[in-house]
Amino acid sequence: MRRKDLKKILILSIWENLWSLGEGCGVPDELHFSNKLQSAGIETFLLKPKSTGHTDDHEQIGITTYTYPNIVSSCEKMPGPIARSLISIYFPYKVTDRLKSIAAMIKPDLILGFAHQSIKPISEVGRKLGIPAVVKLFGVMQLGREKLSLLKYWYSNFDQINSLRYPVDHYIVLNDGTLGNKALTSRGIPENRVSFLQNGMNLEWAEMKIDRREIRGSMGLPENDILIVTLSRFIKLKRIDHLLKAAARISKETMKKVSFVIAGDGPGKQYLIEKTKTLGLEKRVYFTGAVPYDRVPELLKACDIFAGTSELTNMAMPTCEAMLCGLPVVAYNVAGTSEVVRDGETGLLVENSNIDAFAGKLSLLINDDELRQRLSRKAASFSREYFVDWADKVEQEMKILKTVVDNYQT
Repeated sequence: MRRKDLKKILILSIWENLWSLGEGCGVPDELHFSNKLQSAGIETFLLKPKSTGHTDDHEQIGITTYTYPNIVSSCEKMPGPIARSLISIYFPYKVTDRLKSIAAMIKPDLILGFAHQSIKPISEVGRKLGIPAVVKLFGVMQLGREKLSLLKYWYSNFDQINSLRYPVDHYIVLNDGTLGNKALTSRGIPENRVSFLQNGMNLEWAEMKIDRREIRGSMGLPENDILIVTLSRFIKLKRIDHLLKAAARISKETMKKVSFVIAGDGPGKQYLIEKTKTLGLEKRVYFTGAVPYDRVPELLKACDIFAGTSELTNMAMPTCEAMLCGLPVVAYNVAGTSEVVRDGETGLLVENSNIDAFAGKLSLLINDDELRQRLSRKAASFSREYFVDWADKVEQEMKILKTVVDNYQT
């Protein structure tokens, strides 16, 4: 029997909110996608974790929702490797039968899983019920870092490697700079089963006009300083402490011109606050807290330079959005970062982990107004040409899903 049309979709998500970080923060990928499903008249069913009490203002009317025990939340306070091990064991155990019973009842045309944790359940249920299964990966973390020692590579990726043992019909991989297409094909995934897509962007941000003085005032930021901003979740791999250490190595004369904006939130916040005090930077560092997504362009356009210090990739959404808003980027050159942060063109690249060099590149941009403005203009023009808007990106995904359904043979 051959399936011809996509009329019903069952989504397995590891996140309890459509916006993965909740509270209106984070990238609204899932929200744009679910809106497209609704507008296309595709009946949508969502299996997600039970709520831990967080509100979701973006819950969608028209989506039938089912739940399963919140395994990820139960493990979030455990050490990383232990949490990942338990999730890889108990997530399929708790979810697969639930997914199978729902799929047998609603008979979807396709099962879509979000993140690698979903691969084993959707693979097994898809094969047993004769339903095509697609996984969407929002990045692959360290799976593409094959230059790591064998021991560290397996330690960092054992859960993803195990998940990829279970085949699905297609893999949608978003390009966050972690080299996802190469990572999957190197694990034996056929290239014709992988679609490597740009993240969606709000391209209209490029043309947005703001009153910098007003925005800075509303966010409690200094009116006249050159502002260096970073925006992320405060976790170890983002290495925001490297930015603070670099700031401490900038000359006193240069520091008179500049302040640092640390935007976001997360488990590492108190450590960063203490580090700021230890380095004597309290008067030059501003913590904004979590920034609602609709205020991100205002924050970025009120600043002057974006700093990227992640150990995985500095091509993630905040970097790309900062460039779209006209900020030159100073970033560690890791993974696929140089795809968008082009040295001397849209920003300045720094050897990974070289804090002295990072401080030097920041100082160069702070003190050279002409260079900073030239890189700013190029970052903005490059972004408008290179990135895709949300409508186009979601349409690409829809075409992929419809093709999978159309070509599926039971």
